[in-house]
Amino acid sequence: MRTLVWITLLLLLLSGTRALADECETKAVEIARQLGLDAGTRTADDSIPLTARSDEDDAYGAYLLCKRPLGMTLRYLSPPAPGPKWFDFVARSGTILTGWASPLIALEVKNCVENARLRGVSYRPPGTALRMACSVSGNDSRADVSLARR
Repeated sequence: MRTLVWITLLLLLLSGTRALADECETKAVEIARQLGLDAGTRTADDSIPLTARSDEDDAYGAYLLCKRPLGMTLRYLSPPAPGPKWFDFVARSGTILTGWASPLIALEVKNCVENARLRGVSYRPPGTALRMACSVSGNDSRADVSLARR
């Protein structure tokens, strides 16, 4: 009887893990579809790259990280000195993941990136509506932003 209980628990755990994996892949496809991107295949580090359909349009790096302590997380790598179009891209894709309004996300990300740039270290804003971490390269001012729902 005890063996049956352990087998049942193991099967429940495995089915839950698969459901989370399916949820991540479904979310990656949803983000890609709404923004005109392609969702790649899951990588060894359990992330799904979101890329533009042509090399000319692929100025931003975006990845949906499936298994993180905060749950599904979008990670963005900006071009040097990111401009308004990059912040708009982050806001639109972040809205699909979090459900928060695009202008709110854009403002929070701009503030986070600016704080990281001024401090010269990774910055995690306290008390915001979003879970976010930002860093900025000192060499070329590229931003690295992680965004998750609360």
